[in-house]
This record gives sequence, C-alpha cells and structure tokens, in this order.
Amino acid sequence: MPRQTTARFGGSTSRFSAARWPALLATLAMLAGCGNIFYAKTPVGKFSGKLDVEWIGPNEFIYRPHAKDPLLYVASDGRSIQPRAMFTDGGSIPRLFWSVPNFGPWEFAPGFIIHDWLFLQHHCKEGDWEAYSFQRSAEILAEAMKTQSKGDSSNAAAAWAIYEAVRTPIAKARWDSGECRMPPAEPAAAPPGAPGAPSAPSPFGQPVKLFTIEFK
Repeated sequence: MPRQTTARFGGSTSRFSAARWPALLATLAMLAGCGNIFYAKTPVGKFSGKLDVEWIGPNEFIYRPHAKDPLLYVASDGRSIQPRAMFTDGGSIPRLFWSVPNFGPWEFAPGFIIHDWLFLQHHCKEGDWEAYSFQRSAEILAEAMKTQSKGDSSNAAAAWAIYEAVRTPIAKARWDSGECRMPPAEPAAAPPGAPGAPSAPSPFGQPVKLFTIEFK
C-alpha cells in the first residue's frame, strides 16, 4: 500500500487504503447500478441516544458515551450495539475525497462509530464480540448508513463504495491483528494552548467537544 491513511479505533490502523480508492471510485462510476441494487437489499436498524465527539489533538478524536443517554444501535437482526469510549477519526477516508458528496469523514458519523466499536470490541474481546464476524461488521456499517439516511437512495453509491472498502484484505488484516487501546475513563485536566484548534487545550489533555448528534 503506497500510502495508508491511518485511523485510531482502539489502536488499529485504517480500514481504507488510499491506493485503492481511485480504482474503487472508477468502478463505482461504471457500475452505479450495483450500488442501487445493494442499497435496496440492505436492511435498516434503529439509532437512539446521543453521539458526542471530542477533539483531543490534530486528527485525534474520542467518542465518549453520553452520561445519561448514550448512543445505541439496534441492528436489523435485533442485536443491540452500544459503544464504549474509544479513539476514532470518523470514517478513515483519504483527504483527497473529502469534497466528494457523502465521502466526508463525519458524513455518516453514527455508522462509523458503530463500526469502529465492532473492531475495538473484537480486539479487546469485550462483551458479545464473538457474535460479530468481519463480514458482519461491514454489513452493519452499510445498514447503519442507510438507517441514518432514512433510506434516501441518493446515498446508495456511497454506502456501496464504503461497504466494499471496509471489507478489503487490508481491513481484514487489521480486524485480525489490531491493538486493544482505549482512552482514559475520564478526561484529564490540562492547560490550554495546543496547536490545531482555537482556544483548545493541549493534545491528549482536556478535550474540546466538537458536536453532538441526537436521535429521538
């Protein structure tokens, strides 16, 4: 892989290879119909709760469950997935493609967080980790994206492309060998002054909350 875009979710690296994206997008352009067929067959689940994302340093973020109403995703098979605190960068999509509609790193943040958690849960052998295979993790990401979009077919191409990207051999290698790495249970106090964010504290210190997504 000439250049691997890295992501942190429990210490593992990217699910996407920058070298693969041009070929993937070219294929997408030629076979857009495949995306629509895939999307039509993809079931949906249900989101509830709140998703909080914190900035801790340049391209360093933490998902930390909301104290009173944490993010919960009930998949199409009825299984409930509730992520614990973890490092994340949203979708590990190469910066070159961020301007492409639906390919920003936070476009489908809820689904990306759920997918990151399935990887970290597998690495850390947490909870019901044995219930999820590598292939199932990709399927859950696709259905979570469709759930967030409320079935909007304009997102079909992105859902299909990202689904294919997260089940490559490179992604499988990270599933099999990724590190179990979790953030501190509570944010650590730190003085302000870190580069990269206005009036932000130093990296890996007291985080800055970037956004909250609420499902009702």
